[in-house]
Amino acid sequence: MKLFKSILIAGLLLVFSSISYASPLVSVDWLKQNQDSVVLLDVQNKPTAYGKGHIPGALQVVRHRDLEDYTVYPPNKYPNKEQFEAVMSKLGITNTSTIVAYDDHHGIFASRLFFIMELYGHDVGKLKVLDGGIVAWEAAGNNISTQTTSANKSDYNASDRKPNVVITWSDIFRNVLQLKDQSIVLLDSRPNNEFIGEKKRTTRSGHIPRAINVTGQTAINLNEEQTYKSAAEIKDAFSSEGITTDKTVYVYCHSSDRAAHAYVAMKYLAGYSDVRIYDGAWLEWANLTALPMGK
Repeated sequence: MKLFKSILIAGLLLVFSSISYASPLVSVDWLKQNQDSVVLLDVQNKPTAYGKGHIPGALQVVRHRDLEDYTVYPPNKYPNKEQFEAVMSKLGITNTSTIVAYDDHHGIFASRLFFIMELYGHDVGKLKVLDGGIVAWEAAGNNISTQTTSANKSDYNASDRKPNVVITWSDIFRNVLQLKDQSIVLLDSRPNNEFIGEKKRTTRSGHIPRAINVTGQTAINLNEEQTYKSAAEIKDAFSSEGITTDKTVYVYCHSSDRAAHAYVAMKYLAGYSDVRIYDGAWLEWANLTALPMGK
């Protein structure tokens, strides 16, 4: 009996250790074949971009209105539960909707939407990102539209925030800087000129001490159509800098967009199991002047 239990436990451990997330990326061809069964969300960088051209049938999500908590300053943190529910309901999204998000900037803003929806309990299996976004859509010869798409209001019910995916400045200060926990690696996903302090966008320039800088361009690296590289290439870009899959990854950027981008790529493409976002981001850390700086 003991032998049987040991074999059963070993088998279950093998099964669970082999579980990996399905890629959330969908191609332009997939979208064309499945568009009638999904909710297509346009998260282009500038609010005016939607009116100038979007994929036909897409609903607009405005990054600096719909995807941040506008009750706090600086307003870069992810929205609270009530704000998120209001946006989803306005867009006519239900708890069972399959979502395809796209943008015009390497998937950064689509990833922010993806992460926020996961954060509040939407079924991850129903969250998709269009690989290459509107750039790949147009490159394939497809038309764009300037007609606004409307939706019937729904009553979306979000779950409480998913635990252990969003961290605070105090988590970084305690675990990374004070305790120097070797199981945790701090990833700065901003462009290198911001990391080294050459480009100043806040009251202080530089980075959080002990952070490793791997940018979206070198880590996720997108081609002319802005489609993702292979999972192996993405994983290698991070692991070659010491950010390996056995680590807990704390990731931050300037305003929590690139951090979400890295989160989706690492967790759902490259096989990292424990990635957490500091959504206060560099905007908060730099303005808390008692916190230490790295140069």
